[in-house]
Amino acid sequence: MPASTFIARILGPLFVIMGLGLLLEGESFRVIATEFLRSPALIYLSGIMALVAGLAILNVHHFWVRDWPVLITIFGWLALIGGIFRLLAPSLVQRIGEAVIAHPHWPVVGGAATLVLGGFLTAMGYQDVWAGPKQKPAPRTATAKGAGAAAKGPKRPRRKPGSAEPPAS
Repeated sequence: MPASTFIARILGPLFVIMGLGLLLEGESFRVIATEFLRSPALIYLSGIMALVAGLAILNVHHFWVRDWPVLITIFGWLALIGGIFRLLAPSLVQRIGEAVIAHPHWPVVGGAATLVLGGFLTAMGYQDVWAGPKQKPAPRTATAKGAGAAAKGPKRPRRKPGSAEPPAS
């Protein structure tokens, strides 16, 4: 399983559940976030966890491609940068966090964005499971066999049934 798929299978469902939680219990999450931001120890601990998660993702998945796996790389960088900020500037993180959660639409906008991103990553991560079993490759046809033999070199003449020696060339 490619690293992109593996990480999407973890982050996708996590983001879906987080997004649903923000949409369904927005005010509860506002209280949780407020309490979290009051604790420099929690900010520091979450910084360590974010830094480790970002480094782990980037060590196995650092692909700048024009396809969905780039989202995994971007998330890895965001986790890394967020972890560094939490460790080096916890008071700045507190001020920014307080400004964000004070906005009245924070739970709805954050929840919707997280839910959409999680749904997309889940779909990409599990697309091979939902598509059903892979079909077996079609058997090689006589022309395909002959084309492979022609590339290898001249074909030896076959023996006729019942003859002990190969036919003369």
